[in-house]
Amino acid sequence: MTFLRLQFSITLFFFLLFLTSHGDAQENKSTGGQTLSIITPHTESIRQEIGLKFSNWYQERFKENIKLDWRNVGGSSDTIRFIRSEFTAKPNGIGLDILFGCGVDPYFDLKNEKLLEHCLLSEDILAPIPADNQGTLLRDPDGFWYGVTIATFGILNNLRVQEYNHLLQPKSWKDLALPELHDWVAISDPRNSGSMYTMMEVILQGYGWEEGWRILTGMAANSTSIGRYATDAPRLTALGNTASGICIDFYGFTQVNAHGKTNMIFTIPEDFSILSPDCIAILKGTEHLQEAQRFIEFVLSDDGQKLWMFPVGTSEGPVRSALLRMPIRKDLYSRYPQYSPVQNSPFHESNAVNGNTNSIFTLDNDLAYKRRDLVCGLIGAQLIDTHPELRKAWTEAIRRGKAEETLTRLSKPLITENELQTLLQNEWKDPIQKNRIKIRWQVEAQSRCRAIRKELRQQPKT
Repeated sequence: MTFLRLQFSITLFFFLLFLTSHGDAQENKSTGGQTLSIITPHTESIRQEIGLKFSNWYQERFKENIKLDWRNVGGSSDTIRFIRSEFTAKPNGIGLDILFGCGVDPYFDLKNEKLLEHCLLSEDILAPIPADNQGTLLRDPDGFWYGVTIATFGILNNLRVQEYNHLLQPKSWKDLALPELHDWVAISDPRNSGSMYTMMEVILQGYGWEEGWRILTGMAANSTSIGRYATDAPRLTALGNTASGICIDFYGFTQVNAHGKTNMIFTIPEDFSILSPDCIAILKGTEHLQEAQRFIEFVLSDDGQKLWMFPVGTSEGPVRSALLRMPIRKDLYSRYPQYSPVQNSPFHESNAVNGNTNSIFTLDNDLAYKRRDLVCGLIGAQLIDTHPELRKAWTEAIRRGKAEETLTRLSKPLITENELQTLLQNEWKDPIQKNRIKIRWQVEAQSRCRAIRKELRQQPKT
């Protein structure tokens, strides 16, 4: 009896396997058309929404079916590592047609390594897409890669908290350092967050070393606590524990989408900001060059770009999941302001340093990379590890009517930019010396805050 049951089970298994294979074959036969292979770190929701819209768009335009074979091997670093590894073994083509996502930096390298195919698009498609922004390329001038969406940093504002407490709505980085926002700002530790470090480096470079430190010090002093991770600031803002938090756009859009635009809004700072594209390109050796080019045309078209910005439920928007990205087409922000995830267009013309329109800010990425460890150590020692002392001195200064002059004293950087460069080339390379320097900075910052607070308490209120 046991043998008969086993034999029946085996027979049933192969019968079901045959039905499954036959069903797949029938599906492929009925579908017809080409299959386009796309490697991407994008989430499943993005793949589903893009795939569904593209298939319909392709069928309507070319009267043909097409299938998308999405490949996901992990994050951006894993994806680029996989592509390079495959090309090492198969230099003429790796059986993949398109790279979609991974930011912008890898595309410069892959182009130089001659691993991308040329993709020339019509002027109708390219016209609404700026070639660059503040010195940052948004598409390759030679047509090897194109930005699809853009990312930036900014301020998440809780409108309800601001209205209830009669607070100003900060619209620039420097607004976050105003004494009127005491106890109402949220930031996180740049030592644990690359995006938080980049935001702070933007402020240091955009305003200059001395003024940049003044703004960072005011932001930290206005925070009741310093978040450990980048998600902490937008989370605390959404909960109403604070009124404004700095974050990368996606974290801000997520909270706005969850709580509604009448309650939350993400603001790109008016003083200056940076934009970084997330790109797409055709990989060398593709056997589906025409179909791959059509896919890129789609994601840059009106139909493809609206998916990133339009909410679920609109006729031209996503079906199941909001994608919460900023499209790269400049015209969409003026044509559909009601759907824009930001308060003002990311391409607004006010990205000038200190209001000087002749001085457009461009982030020096090489400088930011080289000094990251040291700047994070300095911020940690001067603003974060000594945060209780900083807050007490700042609170006393506001109480005494001495906020402006006290912030100047509290924010004086412990080292100059020239001293920073010298440290990088010498003592900072020695782990023991590095730790001693950070401890010395922390003690110096604590002593300064305590001395300033003691001095303030001995003065009469103004």
